[in-house]
Amino acid sequence: MATNLRCVKRGYADIGDGNQMYYETMGDGYPLIMLHQSWWSNFEFEKVIPLLARKYKVYAPDTLGFGFSPPAPEFWEFSDFTDAVVRFMDALGIEKAHFAGQHTGSLLMADMDARHKDRCDCMCYGGLAIYDEELRKKKNALRRMIGTNQAPYIKTLQPGDVIGSESGLLQRKEDGSHMIEYWMEQMRENPDSKLEYVHRAAIANMLHYDKGGADAITVLLAFDLVRALKFCTRPSLQLIGSRDCVKPPVFATIGEAAAYMKSDIMRFKVIYGAGIMGWLDYPFEYANAVLEFLEDPAAYKGTTGHELDLAMREYLFPVQEDIKFIDPNKYPDSK
Repeated sequence: MATNLRCVKRGYADIGDGNQMYYETMGDGYPLIMLHQSWWSNFEFEKVIPLLARKYKVYAPDTLGFGFSPPAPEFWEFSDFTDAVVRFMDALGIEKAHFAGQHTGSLLMADMDARHKDRCDCMCYGGLAIYDEELRKKKNALRRMIGTNQAPYIKTLQPGDVIGSESGLLQRKEDGSHMIEYWMEQMRENPDSKLEYVHRAAIANMLHYDKGGADAITVLLAFDLVRALKFCTRPSLQLIGSRDCVKPPVFATIGEAAAYMKSDIMRFKVIYGAGIMGWLDYPFEYANAVLEFLEDPAAYKGTTGHELDLAMREYLFPVQEDIKFIDPNKYPDSK
């Protein structure tokens, strides 16, 4: 699974210990590295790469375990996936770069800023939000107990299950009906996207689970994003899809997540109508926001005031009395 772009350069970067990372690159100029979400691959940036490549040299790697990259070693934790990005940069002679990403990619970016800020310039986070702490720990324990990639497919969804371990597990069936179930899962998660994108997302997910190895979704559930954000200082743009899944009660809002950052330059941009597949469905809106922000982060206006406040108040599920909403004050300060 890769992009269908004809004008990209394709290759593999040797990142050490026998591991390689597939990537595509286009354009000239200052490097911009794009990190995809789980369980997909760099194909989710197919529509924005040519737009961003007009100004930057864009690199779109497949995280280990996804797309055309080989499986990640079984013992890897989240920090290993982040360190692989650093080794990817070393392999290609990239000293420092701008970053843009979505969901898992944004978490990797936060870890990059926290631990490798000398390699980061400006950060364009797509769908960055904090899991409800109780739910995060529950999901992490469940996935490690049942074997991550070898876990059964569970079709019944409850509040808190739409994004995370339960909705992404796949058990192969002799009649192939699991492929239909996985297709329907992508249709439920991306009801407004093109069938072409739903098709490719379903294939990308199944390809990931066919690889085995460490699973980025499982290890990110053990990642303390709150603590990492307290060490993030690079200029950042928070890209908010109005129909994205990163909303209460499953997640803190993106504004709450960004509040932990120590960056002096913090900007927001709401992309109306954008969901999980926002970079594919709204490429011009995402590309324009990124290009304008990177041009002059301090001068970029983005979305502010009442408009931003309304976007932060939307919830993933109807309000129910038995759902505990996230209280950002419950996270203790890091030592």
